Amino acid sequence: MRLETIQKTLTGGAVLALAPGEDFRYAVGWSPLGDERLTFLLISADQVRLVIASVNAEEAVAHLKGAFPIDRFTDDEGPDRVLQSAIQALGASRFLVSDDARYAHARVLETVGQKPLALASEIMARLRMQKDDEERRLLQESQRINDQAMLAAYEAMRPGMTELELADVIRRAFIANGADKEAFIIVAAGEHSALPHHSPTTTVLTEGPVLLDIGCYYQGYASDMTRVAYLGQPTEKFLAVHHLVEQAVQAAHQTARPGTPAEEVDRAARRVIAEGGFGPQFVHRVGHGIGLSVHEPPSVMETNTLPLPENAAFSIEPGIYLPGEFGVRLEEVVLNRPDGAEILSKVSRDIFVKPL
Repeated sequence: MRLETIQKTLTGGAVLALAPGEDFRYAVGWSPLGDERLTFLLISADQVRLVIASVNAEEAVAHLKGAFPIDRFTDDEGPDRVLQSAIQALGASRFLVSDDARYAHARVLETVGQKPLALASEIMARLRMQKDDEERRLLQESQRINDQAMLAAYEAMRPGMTELELADVIRRAFIANGADKEAFIIVAAGEHSALPHHSPTTTVLTEGPVLLDIGCYYQGYASDMTRVAYLGQPTEKFLAVHHLVEQAVQAAHQTARPGTPAEEVDRAARRVIAEGGFGPQFVHRVGHGIGLSVHEPPSVMETNTLPLPENAAFSIEPGIYLPGEFGVRLEEVVLNRPDGAEILSKVSRDIFVKPL
């Protein structure tokens, strides 16, 4: 069904050349290993062919079950001859190549095909933004697992453990609750919470804040969520900053509707934080799309005038970061439903306070 939908968008001899990755998986429900060997799923308005190294071909046969021709090449011969034959069969006038394809592979496609290249996101981003029923189900299940991992982290955290040890608790909770694998784990204690993309270290948790930004994959679909905990009694300043960020989340959530420009959602959150006196300390966009990738369109930020589509999935994650002190970010993933943005997480955004 998705292949047919994709093919209907291809006009004037355009051919999609999808490298291993999320676009490939979106099209056929599976993606091969991406390595130094060229692999392209070639899709025209009326044909589909896979060009793949023979070492990876049998796995492709098992997954694709004869849905379309598979053109193999050996390591010693290389892909050029097989790729040229496939291109001739498709009658391409131009190629739309995966945004994340290896540069060397895109160059081979350009040289062998003798046709101009553009980015596949010209078509794929628009299609992938609008989640179908099955995608919404998988996103909800991925978030359910993510919720369980967050609660496991709350239960396990204690003074004396390291950021890395708490990250391992989360990692094991992902697998125990049915995730494919982790997507990312940020555990940021104390001053580290002011670093938006901190990587866990051997830093020991002591009295003070712990920022947790975590996500996993379930059947290929990602989740994402940020919460804050506090070991001991939160300070008045921390409580005030948390309250302001919470107000920003609510403002963005109330603004998000099908048809609302993405930048309006960003502005709603940013306005709250600016009026609270911390505008310069909100240093990133308010959100990003999510699905097969943790970060994908739409980008919810100033200058993006795109009307947010119905059934788009995206994050709302304002934050305030005070270097040398602490940071607070609160994040929800929402589905843009007809009557408003549906929040997927069931975990409270209140500060989780852990007594010493």
